[in-house]
Amino acid sequence: MWKKIFLGIIFAVILISWPISLIKKPAPIEFETIFYPVTESEKIDFEKKLALDTSGLKRFYYNKTTIYKERYLKNFLVLMDLNNYFFGMHPREDVAGVDYRLKYPFWTVIFLISAIGVTVRNKKYFKIWLIILFEILILSFFKKIDGLDFILFIPISWLLILGAINLFKWWK
Repeated sequence: MWKKIFLGIIFAVILISWPISLIKKPAPIEFETIFYPVTESEKIDFEKKLALDTSGLKRFYYNKTTIYKERYLKNFLVLMDLNNYFFGMHPREDVAGVDYRLKYPFWTVIFLISAIGVTVRNKKYFKIWLIILFEILILSFFKKIDGLDFILFIPISWLLILGAINLFKWWK
């Protein structure tokens, strides 16, 4: 009986933590993509990097599309970072376009580790990881990802619940 009550409390914490953080501090939803005009600071940074090496190969490779690739990569890495979901982006709090909100309590990362074990043993849950990866690949095209990343709530919560169930199978 205590096991079911404790598991129910954990499920409730997992399922309400991210929505409560959005209710307390709503995120403005903006659908602006990373393909906005190059800012002055990005242009200066681009010229500095290009000035370091004047070889023809670098000038050919390091062109204007590099700025868009860097924007995409920055968003992709933020969305792949576990600090974004479990630790409120600590210690890496210098990323523009990301609001630092606590999405899940830090101790729920244990359930994510357990979910990795579940998906290794049972390949049908591997689809959840593919859904998360696909959503991250799409979300990385947006300039401001805070608020839009809520679409990751269902698959990540599903994995955390799978991990919690797996861990509580061991408790007698």
